[in-house]
Amino acid sequence: MVIARDIHPDTLAAISNPAGFFPIVLFFVDWPGDPFHAHTNLGTVTWDGHDWAGVGKIADLSLPGDGVGMAAQEASLSLLGLGDELDAHLDVDARDRDAVIYFGAVTARDGATLIGEPFPVFTGTINGLRDLTEANAMGRTRGVQAPLSSGPSQRARSTAYHSFEDQSANHLGDTAGRLLINSDREGLRLRWPA
Repeated sequence: MVIARDIHPDTLAAISNPAGFFPIVLFFVDWPGDPFHAHTNLGTVTWDGHDWAGVGKIADLSLPGDGVGMAAQEASLSLLGLGDELDAHLDVDARDRDAVIYFGAVTARDGATLIGEPFPVFTGTINGLRDLTEANAMGRTRGVQAPLSSGPSQRARSTAYHSFEDQSANHLGDTAGRLLINSDREGLRLRWPA
C-alpha cells in the first residue's frame, strides 16, 4: 500500500485493521472573534493543545478526492439542527478565514479517545456562508453551510509589478533594473555584449 500522507503509525495501524475501525473527523475554523475546534463524534477530544467539542450528527462534510492539478479544490462544511441564535453568526464576514479538516481513529464508536494522531485531509479557507433551512416532521431545522476552497478561484487575476526601487531594496547596489524601467513603454531591446 502506498501512503501519500504523513500518518502516525498507530493511526495507520488502526485504519488498516481488516476488522474495521472507528473514524473521527475533526475540523478547525478560524471564525472571526471565536475560532472553534469541533469533531463529528460525542464528548470532548483534547488534541494539539485544544479542546475539540463533539457535535455528533449535526455536522456534514463534503470533501474532494485526492487529485493533482492546478484547480482549487472545493469542500463544504455544514452544521444542521441549530436554532435561531445562528442569525448572529451569519452576519459575520468569515470569507478567507482558515479552515482545516482532519481524519483520525478513536477507540470506540462515537468515542473521544484518539488512536495516534489525526492527519489533515483538507486545508483551505471559507468561501462564504449559506443559511440552510429544512422542513421535516418535527418542524423546521436551521443550519449553516460554509463552502471551503483550497486556493484562489481559477477566474482570479493576478499581476506582478517589479520596479527599480523594488530591485534596489532587495539587492543593495544592484542597478541593472534601471535599464528596464521604460523599456516596455519605449519598445527598447536590450542587448548584452558578447
